[in-house]
Amino acid sequence: MFIVAAAWIALGQQNEASPASRPPASSKALEDFKKEASEYVIHLQDRPNDAIELREQPLLHWGNPVRYGEDGAVFVWMLDGRPEVIGSVFTFRKGNLIHRKHEYQSLAAGPLAAEFRGQRVWAPRAAGVAFQPVSDAPAPGANARLRLSQMKSLAGEFSANMVEFNEQKSELRMLAQPLIRYTSKAGQTVDGAIFAFSQGTDPEALLLMEARQTESGPQWQFAFARFTFMRLKGFHNGREVWRVEGFRDMPGLNIGSPKYQDHSYATYQVDASAPPDQDAP
Repeated sequence: MFIVAAAWIALGQQNEASPASRPPASSKALEDFKKEASEYVIHLQDRPNDAIELREQPLLHWGNPVRYGEDGAVFVWMLDGRPEVIGSVFTFRKGNLIHRKHEYQSLAAGPLAAEFRGQRVWAPRAAGVAFQPVSDAPAPGANARLRLSQMKSLAGEFSANMVEFNEQKSELRMLAQPLIRYTSKAGQTVDGAIFAFSQGTDPEALLLMEARQTESGPQWQFAFARFTFMRLKGFHNGREVWRVEGFRDMPGLNIGSPKYQDHSYATYQVDASAPPDQDAP
């Protein structure tokens, strides 16, 4: 599955970030993020006996100094070699408290259900992404090296922006290297990768690029997915091909809240604590 090694991915993305946007090196923070990610149990509705497996090492340790000094890590849950769920465990500082949040986006072709510490917290009722052909794309290459070159070239034709609740628009920057490269052991996906459009190094929108089997042979297809509760738009060669609206009341929800559990994207606060150098009020 993991044609691109985790260390290579992390190095490539850190080289893309400016020093101010790089998250502070913190092995303890990463270990805490990994522990919480491992406490999820996720199943596809049509395969209830097969747990989606967490890839133990995060795809990316990211930071967003623009938004409350956020610090987090991106994780992916796989089945048969293909990502079915992508999520982040992250912290942000507000007042004299450090808050911890989880977010997740379904990449699955149908419903799924996720439990955290034995409690159902998320259960999208529909597919998380919708693929469509990449217009004017060449046929997928005959080998993995050529297909990777094609994926990067095709991804470069796409762009995305984010509009915050105060109507401030940000043009998101695509990280130079995909978060992950994968090939499915079953289903339509011959080859694929996930690219991230970010603020700082914080992914806000995702672009899946897959060589998928069709009746006429393999074909390059794409799908956008959100990774924030803000309004997003996606473009191909300047033409809008995707948009999602913002969720104003999502940021304040605690994990276990029934609101938005049935959506393909959700984010919830897990807890809050005083920073090491402060006392809680």
